[in-house]
Amino acid sequence: MSESHKHAARRRFDRWARSYERDRRSRFNAKPQQVALAALDLQPDDRLLDVGCGTGAAVRAAVATVERAVGVDLSPQMIERAREFAAGARGAEFVVGDSENLPFEPGAFTAVLCTASFHHYPDPQKAMAEMVRVLTPNGRLVIGDGVADRRAARIADRVLRLVDRGHVRLYRTEQLVGLMRSAGLGDIGVDRLWDGGFAVISGRRSAPQVSLPDGD
Repeated sequence: MSESHKHAARRRFDRWARSYERDRRSRFNAKPQQVALAALDLQPDDRLLDVGCGTGAAVRAAVATVERAVGVDLSPQMIERAREFAAGARGAEFVVGDSENLPFEPGAFTAVLCTASFHHYPDPQKAMAEMVRVLTPNGRLVIGDGVADRRAARIADRVLRLVDRGHVRLYRTEQLVGLMRSAGLGDIGVDRLWDGGFAVISGRRSAPQVSLPDGD
């Protein structure tokens, strides 16, 4: 079932790639992505990874600020389009990859972003663990996604599961917070958009505890 969801999502986003950032739905998604990106408070020494980057708008927005900016997406066509859009953005990197098996070394990034794609991931615990794995200690993760807090969203979620094979499920905000905590994140904050229909959730990877030697 996991692979069938991924296959369906890949096909759907491959087809969508040519009109992405130009059609109404993707332009609608741009605003919450901007809020989520701002929540990372990127600095010049940051190394950013955008998981489920689509055509790379967040990477292009960040590349002039950060030390490194990388986008990863399951859809080869989205990555191809991202590279076309970023042709004049020096330093932007784009990689085809799976959120549940990110092709990066542990601690490679100081900031990870994931917007409007977490509901497509068949194994949310594994995807969350991967995003935390590639973070440095004290690195920040921000996830922005539609949430199932409202009854209307839960009804829409059930319909989407029937008509869109790439849609896995929407989560309640408290479930996403729980996944973050279970993966080792702290300092968790929540910002709600669209009357609670979309949540931007930020967290920080806990730094390892240093044991000091006992005194004489």
